[in-house]
Amino acid sequence: MIVICEECGKKYKVDLDKIQGTRANFRCSTCDHIIAVKKPSASSNPVPQRQTPSAEEALTPPKPVETRDRRPQMIQPDAQVGGAAKPDASPSVPAGSSGKNGLGLVAKAVWIMLLVGIIPVGIFAWITLSQADKRVRDDTKALFAEVTRGLSVHVDEWIDKNVRVLVAASNFDAIRSMDAQAQTDILKAIGQAYPWMYLVFTTDAGGANIARNDGKALRDYSDRQYIKDVVGGKDLAWQVLIGKTSQKPALVLAVPIKRNGKIVGVLANAMQLDDISKRIAAWKRGATGFAFLVDERGKVVAHQVDAYVKEQKQLNQHPLIQSYTSGRSGFHYFKNAQGEAQIGYVGGTRYGWALAIQQSEAEAFADFYTAQRFAYTLLACTILAVVLVAWLAGRALVQPIRRLTEAADRISVGDLDVEIDISSRDEIAALGEAVSRMQDSIRLSLERLRRRR
Repeated sequence: MIVICEECGKKYKVDLDKIQGTRANFRCSTCDHIIAVKKPSASSNPVPQRQTPSAEEALTPPKPVETRDRRPQMIQPDAQVGGAAKPDASPSVPAGSSGKNGLGLVAKAVWIMLLVGIIPVGIFAWITLSQADKRVRDDTKALFAEVTRGLSVHVDEWIDKNVRVLVAASNFDAIRSMDAQAQTDILKAIGQAYPWMYLVFTTDAGGANIARNDGKALRDYSDRQYIKDVVGGKDLAWQVLIGKTSQKPALVLAVPIKRNGKIVGVLANAMQLDDISKRIAAWKRGATGFAFLVDERGKVVAHQVDAYVKEQKQLNQHPLIQSYTSGRSGFHYFKNAQGEAQIGYVGGTRYGWALAIQQSEAEAFADFYTAQRFAYTLLACTILAVVLVAWLAGRALVQPIRRLTEAADRISVGDLDVEIDISSRDEIAALGEAVSRMQDSIRLSLERLRRRR
């Protein structure tokens, strides 16, 4: 049981079991005031009456309670104090005293931690990932553009080399003479020097075959478009076709034979495209990246799928070829026939052919997507960790405040024996001590009022 000196406010803890009889007196060690303690009866539990006893009833005071001990026993005031009714033994908290307006401290702590910690991290992560995404895509575009240019240059150089051979041969006097025997000797020499030219031949202006290097029977080429183009005034004409013997794509080049500035015939060759096909078909990037080449009519010249090459498959409807024919060369995003996202680059050769490369977008950016998923996972884990830490910190802050609020509510309805126990050593502990002092002051004021009555 705790009693307080009415004069100086000194608190004492009294063991009621050691009191002989129904009451006892002791002297305050601070101000010498005599404090009377009445032992409650078994039938009731009234608050011990504190009245000034006579000097002869004074006892040796018990050990005083330290001021820091904020754990007083429950004390109920007398039935009538200043005309007020005695409060119930289990006072109720005033209605609405525990209600909350708006967010609680825990929710506020969580939101503050998220705003202060996660938003800057999220913005930084977003900027970093955006820059990384742009850098990866730019690097991929540059790689595709460089590969396309390299393959296109290879095709142009290979064709240019063969065109130069034909142009040089067309200026030989033996070729200009339009003499079959003289031309045959030159054509055989060309075929031996350039073995990929499996056929070198000449025609007159009407398309009739004059000479050829393979020794086969002469034939009429007047229906060939490249003969018509050259006779019509073009300096160079060509056609991609499938060789009847090799069943492989072949390129036919044709140049005019001029004498005194007048076209008197056509010099042409048919060449295997194995070198170009192998070079282009051999390019691969991962499991889905490949290159292909189509002529000016959209027919496949080189492709990783041999069947496309042999049948000269038309790829005019391919998104990259459509972009090229509409004048939009460069890097593109599109979907293939299966609806899968693809990236690609398309460029042209000097002769109007389209060279394209493509790859699955998922594979092309797989490393970046992996890093992106890791970053998002790390950010999510960080958010969860911050929320957990904020919740624990907020709960540690709120719990003692709730206990103090409950104690204040109980004091407000007359329960002056509520225990206030705050173990921390911070501002909340200081608040707890202030509430405890308020509790002591109220109890002391009630004791003084009781004495006056």
